[in-house]
Amino acid sequence: MKTLIQTVIALMLFTCTTSFALSKAAPIDFAQLNQYSNAQLSPDGTKLSVRIQVDQRWRLAIFDINTFDTIGGANLGGNISVGDYYWANNERLVIEMVIHEPWLDQPVFRGELFAVDYDGTGGEVIYGYRAGEQQTGSRMRKKESVVGWGQVLNLLPNDEKHILISSTPASKNRGAIPTVHKLNIVTGVMSKALTYAPIPYTRFVTSKEGELLFATGVDKNEDRKSYRYVDGDWQEFIQGKSDSFTPLITDDAQTKLYYLDREDGDKLGLYSKEYANGKVSKVYSDAVVDITDIVLSSDRSSAYAIRVDDGYPAYMMFNTGSEEAAMYKSMIATFPGYVVNITSRSDDGRLWLIHTENDISPGSYYLYDKKVNKLQPLFSNMSHIEQAILSEKTPFSFAASDGMTIHGYVTYPVTLKEGESAPLVTLVHGGPHGPRDWWEFDREVQMLAANGYAVAQVNFRGSGGYGEAFEAAGYKQWGDRIQKDIIEGTEHIIAQGKVKKDKVCIMGASFGGYSAVMSASMAPDLFKCAIANAGVYDLELLYSEGDIKDLLWGTKYLERAVGKDEAQLKEFSPVNRVASIKAPVLIAHGEKDRRVPFEHAEALRKALRENNKPYKWFVKPAETHGFFDVENRTEYFEEVLSFLDANL
Repeated sequence: MKTLIQTVIALMLFTCTTSFALSKAAPIDFAQLNQYSNAQLSPDGTKLSVRIQVDQRWRLAIFDINTFDTIGGANLGGNISVGDYYWANNERLVIEMVIHEPWLDQPVFRGELFAVDYDGTGGEVIYGYRAGEQQTGSRMRKKESVVGWGQVLNLLPNDEKHILISSTPASKNRGAIPTVHKLNIVTGVMSKALTYAPIPYTRFVTSKEGELLFATGVDKNEDRKSYRYVDGDWQEFIQGKSDSFTPLITDDAQTKLYYLDREDGDKLGLYSKEYANGKVSKVYSDAVVDITDIVLSSDRSSAYAIRVDDGYPAYMMFNTGSEEAAMYKSMIATFPGYVVNITSRSDDGRLWLIHTENDISPGSYYLYDKKVNKLQPLFSNMSHIEQAILSEKTPFSFAASDGMTIHGYVTYPVTLKEGESAPLVTLVHGGPHGPRDWWEFDREVQMLAANGYAVAQVNFRGSGGYGEAFEAAGYKQWGDRIQKDIIEGTEHIIAQGKVKKDKVCIMGASFGGYSAVMSASMAPDLFKCAIANAGVYDLELLYSEGDIKDLLWGTKYLERAVGKDEAQLKEFSPVNRVASIKAPVLIAHGEKDRRVPFEHAEALRKALRENNKPYKWFVKPAETHGFFDVENRTEYFEEVLSFLDANL
């Protein structure tokens, strides 16, 4: 349903989201960027803001909440898009400037901040290397150009003119020490440093009013450390397993800290600690999975719900006495089968902005008026795709050959009838350590399913979310147990009888691209084709090429993840195993990829040529790690479908 606000947006931007006439399962349908994101209410609830994507640039639109008339916004123009943004007060917003470099298709945030009044006037670069270009006046302290990275820490609700930021100087290894400052959102003048961070890669925790409380970070040995701010100084704070300890918030009286840790041994749980006596209490930990998320209040001053994802998302409520907690519980009941978030609320508690999403919905926004008990739909992403062609994800689990329980998801095409079977694509996630597949909308999954392919996603050992031991079990196992989990997961889905066992392909990006080729070499009779996007194909190259080695803790990470044993690195490198591959390989890569440099793709192509193995080549000169440009992603999806059709 097209709402009034969608019509207003369409007229304002002189564009139409449904202007192209395509088949329901056309690749471009799934290649499109989400049109709406980060919708928020102004603190007084009189205005509604939303990021809108037009021609692969993000603009900001501001509407009157009563009439939905357009009353302002921001189009930064040129090669700059609106990134994340914040209502600093009822009149002025602070925006992260996202840069579209001419030699890159994927935009990047380089730490610059821009401030503008809601009506589009008074725009100023207030932080970054361009800030000094707009200096005015002679008696006032002027803005300074800063070659660094600005991060908003607190909007300082009791200060209309300033926000609290951290400023991290630019450095090759990204390990520079940040400083904390007050930043004037009108003049761009930055205070002298209030404090220096105690450690690189700092995550600061503040009180609701902006007082510094905690800092966590990672040192050059990849050790995670935590500090508490006491009397103007940082004191190391040891609590439980310090590498997992993550402070979140304190109670209003600042007598109790809520934090994430692994106090019970393996799974990440939520705990509280009383400062006075050191008493630790468990709020919740799960037997199967880590906590996925802690639902914080819109002003980030309290927490009231926990999300876990053992297959489907589930919520546990605590601290249920607040108005926002009661509202959240009500919205979960209103939208069963959805992931629900309160993105913002008016200060008086009348208006609430709700965001929902699930495996067949990439996200919708609703406005709830508590006074009149009215829930109004605002806008939905991917509304040009008919809901009827989208396919549901179903969780599964199985016992691996060594006895470890492995989880995953399978998506059967919605068109698959009882008694029929479909060709299968095993889609492998990246990482491998930390990321996992979720019950969520996945454009690649839906693109494949809409074209008749079943999709298996295996959360192999090494994936995040299933405890510390499960993730650690994947270290130095890239070419062994991890691939066996993927292969055995594929065989488990085949055994369910709804896919064609002789029509199976493996596909993935980044580590998933590595797995596509590696698994094809380990199970050459199982996979009839392999699609490898931005993949790592020579593990030894990780130590000499790419940006991981340049990070402060990069070498330590590589030693932990893949090891230093040269014989094993060679054995686990797909470029050295192509002789055993029977399946045709589609190699896709961006020439500007810094995470996994283009040399990996060239090395794999060379090895396939030397062994007379069939392959196809899909390369884009301006792409980085994956395909961001809509036209390039559309071409990639078309190439994928053509390759699957030819081989399955």
